[in-house]
Amino acid sequence: MNEKIRDISVVVTYHNREQYIDEAIKSVLAQTLKPLEIIVVNDGSTVAARRHLERWQNDCTIVDLLRQSGPSAARNEGVRHARGTFVAFLDDDDIWLPHKLDIQRRFLEEHPECSAVHGAAWFFFSHRPEWYYKGFAPGPMTLAQALTDEYWVMTPTLFARREMLAAMGGYDVGFREAEDRDLIIRCCAAGHRIEGIPEPLARVRRQGHPSLTHRRWRVFRTDLRMCWKHRALYLRAYGPRGVLSFVLEKVQLPSRQTRYVDGAVRRLLRYVPVKYEIRPTYREPVLESRPFAFAPCPPHPPELLNENQA
Repeated sequence: MNEKIRDISVVVTYHNREQYIDEAIKSVLAQTLKPLEIIVVNDGSTVAARRHLERWQNDCTIVDLLRQSGPSAARNEGVRHARGTFVAFLDDDDIWLPHKLDIQRRFLEEHPECSAVHGAAWFFFSHRPEWYYKGFAPGPMTLAQALTDEYWVMTPTLFARREMLAAMGGYDVGFREAEDRDLIIRCCAAGHRIEGIPEPLARVRRQGHPSLTHRRWRVFRTDLRMCWKHRALYLRAYGPRGVLSFVLEKVQLPSRQTRYVDGAVRRLLRYVPVKYEIRPTYREPVLESRPFAFAPCPPHPPELLNENQA
């Protein structure tokens, strides 16, 4: 019996969200281009939440982490089990649109110089209409862009070559927040081309996260650690003002929920606005690097492969 070549590994991270995971997995199974495998990484969920995954054991490979280790460790574990040429990530509370894998697989076939592709998304809420979000400009994301808060690669839309993820060492397990920005910064610093598709590819949940408000200062502290880790890149691209501008960008969200701090931040921004100016000596690694030589992928639509040869 013949079947289409499947070369995409889907990594779904899961932690105690049995109320959402069914919809997430169903959105993968509904893809017009079927993946090679779906790997659900259970990140130390409760016994009851883990038991919920058993209904999907015929459709998914379930990998268990004995203790909660965070999204970076969970995604890295999924990539270690992946057999596909490409890896796509999905969080347990988000949803893919049906043509997501088809569109991105085709894009990387047509752009062999690219290491990864991402896209826009619909943000959806429980109390207001969905809205379209796109955190990138046309062309490859540059390192200078990735260092700012204005540009963002949403993990549920990321579709990458597994070879590139392995070369970069995956996500930094030292970060439980800002791990997505850290990875993209490292990829851009290494010269990898990551392009965006303006068409929405996923629905990203912005509801059911009551603890987010209380976590904002913790997220801000993680952003500061991430900025400090890459301080040499900020100084190379923007000088000291680049570091200051990123800090001012990131402090605005948590300060809005904090009495007195919000007013102080607003007054500070009147005198020291966020301002990124690329230094004259800066050279952009994404634009100056030679294209990476990735192994060619089969043409799309996929050719037929004899099951005995698979």
